[in-house]
Amino acid sequence: ISGCSGKTYDGKNLVDKAKSLHTSLESAHITVTDTINDVVVQEIWYRFAGDVMQYMYIGHDADTGEEYYEFNNGTELDTWHNGDAEWAFAARGSEGYYNYSRASRHYFADGARLLEDYPNAVTESKVVGSESIDIPDGMEHVNLFYDKELGKYYSSMENITNYISSYVIDADGYCREFRMAYETDGKSLTYKVMIERTDPDAPIERKEPEALE
Repeated sequence: ISGCSGKTYDGKNLVDKAKSLHTSLESAHITVTDTINDVVVQEIWYRFAGDVMQYMYIGHDADTGEEYYEFNNGTELDTWHNGDAEWAFAARGSEGYYNYSRASRHYFADGARLLEDYPNAVTESKVVGSESIDIPDGMEHVNLFYDKELGKYYSSMENITNYISSYVIDADGYCREFRMAYETDGKSLTYKVMIERTDPDAPIERKEPEALE
């Protein structure tokens, strides 16, 4: 493990490249799993059709069981919450409609945000490749350790302590898996983000909540 500070650390070149490549994706399927409760809490399928982002998003609160569905084909926004008898619809140009584009990106289509590394607070880093018997050829793991009080460096993280993260990067430089663990308000949380590259020509399909099937 190598100590580091400031804006650079061992493996930062790999993380920076992975961020850029993620932002360049035309389409992807991403799942976020609460690994403590073993529950998928967020899932999204998206593609860019020209400048417009089309997507199907599902959110699930592991504590309350609340669910939220959102489908956007670029001309219509369909949403559903727990307890709704049917989908709510908003056409482009009408009240309540919104969308994302290449210039105004959804969080999951923005590598800099999804794969944030908080470099100023990194205290240690470790890069492990195929020299480890647990890591396939061509893959690299970047493991980051942070100052216990992350908020001293980033005001947006002032309630986050004991943060650590890791990136699984494939032979082409794309991040395949991102993990984070931290504490907030006395509670420990761990998440796994899986990123799958998909066919950009395949249409995004609206998925029905079980309550409406």
